[in-house]
Amino acid sequence: MIQKATLAGIILAGLVGLSGCSVAKVGKYNADEEGYKMALADTTAVVDAAKKAGAEWRDIRWPSPKKEKDVKAHAKTLFGKASAAAKDGDYETAIKLLNKATKHAEIGMQVAATQKDAGPH
Repeated sequence: MIQKATLAGIILAGLVGLSGCSVAKVGKYNADEEGYKMALADTTAVVDAAKKAGAEWRDIRWPSPKKEKDVKAHAKTLFGKASAAAKDGDYETAIKLLNKATKHAEIGMQVAATQKDAGPH
C-alpha cells in the first residue's frame, strides 16, 4: 500500500512539474497575461521614446482612438491588433505584435538619427 501511495505521489509531482512548463515563451516574455502586460509596458516605453524623437511610425499605434472614427484605424495598427489578440486570449500573437512594434520604433529612431542633418544638396 505504501509503495502504491509513493508511486502515485511521484506521478502527481511529475505532472504538476510538467504543467508549470506548459507556458510558451515569446522572446523574453511568457505567453500569458502577465507576459503580455510586461511586453506592453516595455513596448510603450520604446514607442514613447520614438515619438519624442519624432520617429513614431503610423502603423505602430497611430491614431489614438479618442474619436469613434479613429477606432477602426487604430484596430489596424500593431497596438490595436495586439490588444485584440490579448482580448481573445492569444497572448503569443499579441506579444509577437508588440515585439514587431518595438522593432519598428527602434528602426524609426535609427532612421531619424541618420537623417537629422539631411538637407537639400
